Amino acid sequence: MKKTLQRVFGQGIFYTGWKNAIFSFLLAVGVYFTSQIYYALNHGPAVINLHTALDSAIPVVPIFVIPYDSLQPYIYATLILFLLFRSKYFQSACLAMITVWFISYAFYYFLQSEVIRPVLTGTDTFSKMVMNVYAGDNAYNDFPSLHTSLSTILAIHWVKVNRPLGIVLSIWTALIVASTLLVKQHYIADMIFGLALAFAAALLYTRMLIRKTES
Repeated sequence: MKKTLQRVFGQGIFYTGWKNAIFSFLLAVGVYFTSQIYYALNHGPAVINLHTALDSAIPVVPIFVIPYDSLQPYIYATLILFLLFRSKYFQSACLAMITVWFISYAFYYFLQSEVIRPVLTGTDTFSKMVMNVYAGDNAYNDFPSLHTSLSTILAIHWVKVNRPLGIVLSIWTALIVASTLLVKQHYIADMIFGLALAFAAALLYTRMLIRKTES
């Protein structure tokens, strides 16, 4: 039984030493408190608005609120699984997310952006869900898109942990990224820079933490 548990959880937090466990715990705390800074910055006045004609051509597709709303469960589930089964991937993902958060916060503080949302009149369930998103999130903190960067960081790590599952989750991540535009929470520039941040941060920390330990 012990050997079975060690085989399953051998790269997780319970079998990689107390120093690794403490580091992982500190990162978990760091992820939580870093995420909370978002709300303190989510206000005007806005300095920039990156709307383009192409953004105007993108329709509102209310059903995409489902992948949009899935970000937090996606983050929690991924980090818990990484913590239990692949602690180095947990650490890499956490560091990448924290880095992206602080870079994004610098933009929100010094170069605040806003998105002009449409007035929705639909009475269907998905339209109401989009309205709830608008009601719970001010129209600021837009450039870069954290929905894009955070979900992409998770997908990149999943592909490295388990390629078949990672591909499936990458498809879902693509829906999350698309949802930022299709529920009119972000502009194209927000999404593009969010993707750039995610790939840069994920590449940095997987090289630092994962390639070194697996080589």
